[in-house]
Amino acid sequence: MLVLAAAVVAGLAAWALTPFMRRCATGDAPILHAWWHVVVATGLGALAGLAPSPAETAAFVVLAVASGLLTVIDLAEERLPDRIVLPLIGLTAVMLTLAAWSTGAWGSLARAGMAALALFALYFVMMVFSPDLGFGDVKFAAVVGGFGGWFGWGAVLLGFGAAWATFAVAGMVLLAARKRDWKGSLAFGPFMVLGAVLGVFWAASLLTW
Repeated sequence: MLVLAAAVVAGLAAWALTPFMRRCATGDAPILHAWWHVVVATGLGALAGLAPSPAETAAFVVLAVASGLLTVIDLAEERLPDRIVLPLIGLTAVMLTLAAWSTGAWGSLARAGMAALALFALYFVMMVFSPDLGFGDVKFAAVVGGFGGWFGWGAVLLGFGAAWATFAVAGMVLLAARKRDWKGSLAFGPFMVLGAVLGVFWAASLLTW
């Protein structure tokens, strides 16, 4: 029941924020009118419903909605707007703090904070060498790191690796289909979201520590 409720809430919130999402975009790409942000938010919201406590579910539903908006904007324009990312950093910190207060998981909160700082610093360094990374990705890495860090360092490491692995596979597929050349760029934000989710769900089964 909680899975369904979380999915519905996330989907409705993403739908309600559609005008805001379009205002955050600089253009009028067709994908901004295709409602994919609602689909992404609903799917991630359902996964948020699997969290062990209502406070954690609430925190992850917020991330699900924001991820839906950011995924569509990034695919449309290859940018992650500060109007969404910067408030999301603060909101994530507040929501995870409330989750720690509700569940007593202060260790998880501390690890989330350290992981957020670590991924921010790592992506900042990587941005210098990667044409597909922008400063929006660097800032969003703090959110992704906090999410993975809440569950453990294994989730952070696997999430980081899965993001780059899926990004590489997608790039090769687009090259093979002649939809992208070697010098072209590719939005990385959606793969950060996908990697983070895969990292959290794979960590417990792949990393015994």
